[in-house]
Amino acid sequence: MLISTTRVIKFAFTDFWRNLGLSLMTVTILVLTYVALNLLVLVNFFTETAIQSVENRVDVSVYFGPDVSDDRIVGVRGNLMNLPEVKEVVFISRAEALEQFRANHADEPEILEALDEVGQNPLGAVLVVKAKDATDFGPILEYLQSPEISALVEDKTVEDHRGLVERLTEITGKIETAAMGLTLMFALISLLIVFNTIRVAIYIHREEIAIMRLVGASSNFVRLPFLIETVMYNVVALAVVVAMLFPALRLMEPSAAGFFAAEAIGLESYFRMNWVKIFGYQLAAVTMLSVVAAWLSMRRYLRK
Repeated sequence: MLISTTRVIKFAFTDFWRNLGLSLMTVTILVLTYVALNLLVLVNFFTETAIQSVENRVDVSVYFGPDVSDDRIVGVRGNLMNLPEVKEVVFISRAEALEQFRANHADEPEILEALDEVGQNPLGAVLVVKAKDATDFGPILEYLQSPEISALVEDKTVEDHRGLVERLTEITGKIETAAMGLTLMFALISLLIVFNTIRVAIYIHREEIAIMRLVGASSNFVRLPFLIETVMYNVVALAVVVAMLFPALRLMEPSAAGFFAAEAIGLESYFRMNWVKIFGYQLAAVTMLSVVAAWLSMRRYLRK
């Protein structure tokens, strides 16, 4: 059994190197298939990152009157933090609110002069409420509209980017569809290439196969080398893609982080943390399709 297994594997490796040109062509097409699959993964990652980035900007700013004490506002903040929908509540004091106001209107001297003429800080403290999800603001606004809270609040504004999220989802959905179409196209080409590669290999080894038949070799012994060779094509192709992918991710990280206005988005770390799932599923799916194509080729051109 061990000797037969060794011979089968040796035959597969020998055929891989003997027909190197054909093997490289097959590997190249499979590389394009794996690249298209990883493009889908990248699109999904960027979509989730973009939506999360937009949702993080959705908040409610609650403006209190200047006569409301900080202790009272801190109590309101504590009640808000107890709501299950609330992710974070940032307290901005009157002094900080005044400083921000001056910074925002630094290019408007008329407004600053009017502020100076008042002689005192006319602004109240502010609470900036962030929800865990963009759809969780209902209970938050309901609490702020309660009589005991609305009496303290001068104004509140909701920074809502749900329209942007919907447009972003629509655009990325179209990109995913295009990437899926590209993947299916390369997958179909890969199947045809594998089918013809195995057919050519069978033709090249027709005399050896005939001798194997004469000396009593089983059908499995004859067919297994071609199936192992098909698996080799996929392993080599995926190895090439992985070798190119991680350097490419490192180059993309600064530009992607700049686009999302963040220090880092963890593009490379995402692939490193999920490499078993990402590459394992890809290898299993494409190899299974390739083996099916190889089996169909053998069934047609390698009859008993």
